Amino acid sequence: MAPPRTWLGRAEEIVEVLRKMKSPQIDRPAIEELFQLQRRAAITLMKQAGALAGPGEEFLVGRRELVVWVEKTFKTEAAVLERKKSAGEELSRSVQEVQAVRAALHAQGRPPVSFPLVDDVLRATFTSLPSSVCVEPGRITIDFPAGQPEAVLPLLYELSMAIANDFGGLREICNVALSIDELLSDLQRSKELVIESSCSTF
Repeated sequence: MAPPRTWLGRAEEIVEVLRKMKSPQIDRPAIEELFQLQRRAAITLMKQAGALAGPGEEFLVGRRELVVWVEKTFKTEAAVLERKKSAGEELSRSVQEVQAVRAALHAQGRPPVSFPLVDDVLRATFTSLPSSVCVEPGRITIDFPAGQPEAVLPLLYELSMAIANDFGGLREICNVALSIDELLSDLQRSKELVIESSCSTF
């Protein structure tokens, strides 16, 4: 596994330093100091940036090549890190909200209801919903045993995940149904016109 890019947050500073340097090649000790890395991580970085073995088997990397590599890496991986950061922050907020709700329920003497979840539920779409969840234009019905109200909870959760993951699927269901209704209406009008035309010939 590649070591984490602990230096990405300082990428612009690193590039600025490299541009001011006059040496055409950078050795490992300089990489360790500039990127704040240990020896092995510095060697790995240098190889990724195109380093070649110099005199005495010491790795050297071209300064210009290193600048290009740092800029490219920052451009491609910084966005990923930002998405992970946003996802982590959203997860933290969600956990705090859930904890607040559970605490409020506990304070009211109402223990929260829990139910198991499988990974597939988190990736639910409208095509993967179980047959007990029926989605139609203007209507959503959920079938569950009358004596088991807790059985509806995972179904409601799966439906909510389908809405979050596949809202376009809901739009498609409604649009397809609308198109069918329009087609039937057109056929009915055509039928009426044919009848009127037939009557007018007599």
